[in-house]
Amino acid sequence: MHIHFSKTALIGLFLLFPGWGSLSAQTYSSKESSILSFTAGVTSSNLVNDSVHFKPGILFHGGLAYALMLNDRLNAGIELQYTGKAFKNESPIIKYRYYFVDIPLYLQVKAGGSIRFNVGVQYSIATNSQMVTIDPSRANGVNAIKINALKATDYGFLGGIEFDISKDLSIGARYSISASTFFQKNEPNFGVFQLSLKYSPVRTHQVFFHRKEAQQ
Repeated sequence: MHIHFSKTALIGLFLLFPGWGSLSAQTYSSKESSILSFTAGVTSSNLVNDSVHFKPGILFHGGLAYALMLNDRLNAGIELQYTGKAFKNESPIIKYRYYFVDIPLYLQVKAGGSIRFNVGVQYSIATNSQMVTIDPSRANGVNAIKINALKATDYGFLGGIEFDISKDLSIGARYSISASTFFQKNEPNFGVFQLSLKYSPVRTHQVFFHRKEAQQ
């Protein structure tokens, strides 16, 4: 599974960077052709089809985002994020924390100068998981116990929106849900809401598509 996905990811990266093989004959334009960004924010997670009815928990996420401009209305985006997904039980107080490397891949539709809608898919790989309980005997008052991940890997769908608040800063909201939610009704699945701040310091003007038109 991991080998197959690694090959797929490599193919996707080559598709997103079509100019690697012809650096000696590049064309440039006044329009931006790609943007590299740093992103960070908070994550609120819930379990879909959860028989225990855990409460949503709050954790953080952060990573890199790359957007390639396909035309004046459409971008393609890929990200690499480290994401915490948390739940809690209020009686007794127990917190569950699951950490994943998320790889979202999406299309971005521009709806005006500063608004973009995202829709796509996401692949996730579990890294570590914890169960946190109250423990008065410890100096920090809690005890973190390593537990198995609910899902070693996960894939899902995502949708979101972004607003520019300055040239290099934007704020975005996104919801992703495990695809198995729609196929496995008796299994808990992730539903994750993210609120992010994105900083975009790297912008290129190299033309990847329609090079002949840009040269004219």
